[in-house]
Amino acid sequence: MLAGLGLVQTAGAQDFWSYKDWNVSIEKVESEQDDHKRCVIFTGGDGLPTISATFFAGDAGPPYSYPEVSVLERAFRGHATLMKNGEPVFFSFDDGDSVTGKVEAGFDEEGFAFANGRVAQEDNILALQAMRRNGELAVSVAGGSLIIASLNGFSAAYLKMAEVCAFSTEGVLD
Repeated sequence: MLAGLGLVQTAGAQDFWSYKDWNVSIEKVESEQDDHKRCVIFTGGDGLPTISATFFAGDAGPPYSYPEVSVLERAFRGHATLMKNGEPVFFSFDDGDSVTGKVEAGFDEEGFAFANGRVAQEDNILALQAMRRNGELAVSVAGGSLIIASLNGFSAAYLKMAEVCAFSTEGVLD
C-alpha cells in the first residue's frame, strides 16, 4: 500500500525517504551548545542543480519562519557555475507565479565552484505554497535556464519533513 502512495524508505536508513520526485533527508547535528536536526527535502542532483527546502529542528517554525527554499549548483573542477555571485535567481511555476532569490557563489575547500540561490526569507512561504500548487518549477538566471523540476511528491515530502522535525504545515499544506 505504501508503494502506491509513492513512498519508499531506503533500506537500513531511518533518515531518508523518497516520495515520487522528492526526497527527505534528516541529519542529526551535534554541537557544543545543543543537538538538533537539519531537515531537508530536495529534488535534482546527479549532475543537475538541486532544489531544496531546509529547516533546522528547534528553530521557530511556521507560522513565524518557514523552511528556506534554495537551488544549489556545483561545477566540475576548472569550470564556472551558470549562477554568478550577487545576481538574482528566478523560481518560476507553471501557473505563472514566481519568486526571486539572490545568489551566493564561491569555491568549496577542494576548489570546486558552487553557487547557492536562496529565496528571500519573507518569500519562502510564497515559494512553498506555489510548490504545493504546481506541477513544475523552472529555475533560471540572466544567463539561461538552470533546471526544470517536477513537483510530484513535494507535498508528501514536506509533510514527512514537518512530522519528523516537529513543525507545523500551517500556511503551506493547511
